[in-house]
Amino acid sequence: MDKISAFGGRLSGGFYGADVEQLRQLANTMRTAGRKLDAQRLALNGGVAGTPWPGPDAEVFRQEWKSVHSRSLGAAATLLQQTAQDLLRHADEQQSASTAGSASAMPPLPGTVRSPAPQPEDLEGISPAEAKTWWLGLTSDQQQAFIRNYPGLAGNTNGIPFEARIEANRHNAQDRIDWLKNNDPEPQLNYWILDSSYPARFAAEHEEWRERQEGIGYLQKVVDGKVQLAAYDPGNQSIVELIGTYDENTTTVITYVPGTLSNEASFYDGRGPQAIPGHLVKADTSGGTAAFVYKGSEFPDGGPVEAFLIEAKNDEFVAASAPVLAAFQKAVSLELPPQAQTVGIGHSWGARNLTGSEMEGASYSKVLALSGAAMPPGWTPTPGTDYASYTYPDILLTAEVNGLVGENYPMREPAFEKHIYAPPGGLRPAEMYSIDNHSLIAKTVPENEKALDDIEEKISGR
Repeated sequence: MDKISAFGGRLSGGFYGADVEQLRQLANTMRTAGRKLDAQRLALNGGVAGTPWPGPDAEVFRQEWKSVHSRSLGAAATLLQQTAQDLLRHADEQQSASTAGSASAMPPLPGTVRSPAPQPEDLEGISPAEAKTWWLGLTSDQQQAFIRNYPGLAGNTNGIPFEARIEANRHNAQDRIDWLKNNDPEPQLNYWILDSSYPARFAAEHEEWRERQEGIGYLQKVVDGKVQLAAYDPGNQSIVELIGTYDENTTTVITYVPGTLSNEASFYDGRGPQAIPGHLVKADTSGGTAAFVYKGSEFPDGGPVEAFLIEAKNDEFVAASAPVLAAFQKAVSLELPPQAQTVGIGHSWGARNLTGSEMEGASYSKVLALSGAAMPPGWTPTPGTDYASYTYPDILLTAEVNGLVGENYPMREPAFEKHIYAPPGGLRPAEMYSIDNHSLIAKTVPENEKALDDIEEKISGR
């Protein structure tokens, strides 16, 4: 017995197919199961964090739960909800076939070909260029059906045009809002847990919940079309915002890669990683500049010690993130108008990710490092690419000069044109260890005006 006949049902005209109502009931059951499983995952996360169990074995277990088991449960929940979408699509197709009556069973007229509905399998193992060709080969109705039925794929597959991805991610944003409202309850303090470390763990868990809930306002702007997301996949820690219009009139397209501690919540107020690229888009009064604010994979965003001293320095970490950025940049290049330039800008660890993407085949007309971290081992400048570095005396530059965080960094590499600025606090010894100066280079404040002017000049070629 095949999968369809398992649901039984004979349609008119001798066409055998599924029972539409049973398909929809099964889809509803799977969707509900997926939501319950994800809610249970969150509850278990709280239990693991809140159980009074001190010691190194407990910490190993909690890390394993967070990095392996919780993610596996999340993937299973996602699979259930995706399968529910598939079943609803089959139900819609079956309903259409049933409504058409016996005519639906007739063979196509001579000289005509009945196009199959596009499927997720069509995108397996193909390049961004092949994905673009596949998408453009679909009819408008097929494209819209794919966006409705598979918004996760449509919104995050490199090669599908960004206009379609933005439309699909409006659906994904609405799905995320629904999940946050219905399946993400506020953690409750358990007064019976007497472990001395519990209050701190609970506070961290509650803060994570608060950050997720704050995303509802931002995501509603996405749904309303006020914010454009070129990628949105919370399960893979991916969010890419497009500022401006990327079309045939674009003369400069920027890929801005923020630094350490960047996460989805960094985007919510619109003044975080969007500040510099947003400023540059507005500064181009011709309207020819568009900017992608990129966080397409996991960034170093754990606690300060883990993020700065482990993940940001780890060669394997950037080796995993750089190919993801390179694949995205190839999608950007597929829509690049003739004579337009591509500008990669990376702040802090973002510069390390950016130069790592060059090693994976990404190409940029210009690469600008803002207080940039060291390039990955083996990096060499790409012939024809224009490089520049902008920084204040800060803690990262001091660590780089003293050989603590990589050997080949932008302010040392000969390929980079170098700009170093006097900090607002003056050239005092304490400024050499300043975190504030490290952040200042990526801010649109009066104190950073000279650097912003130099960056604009570099991009425009004045």
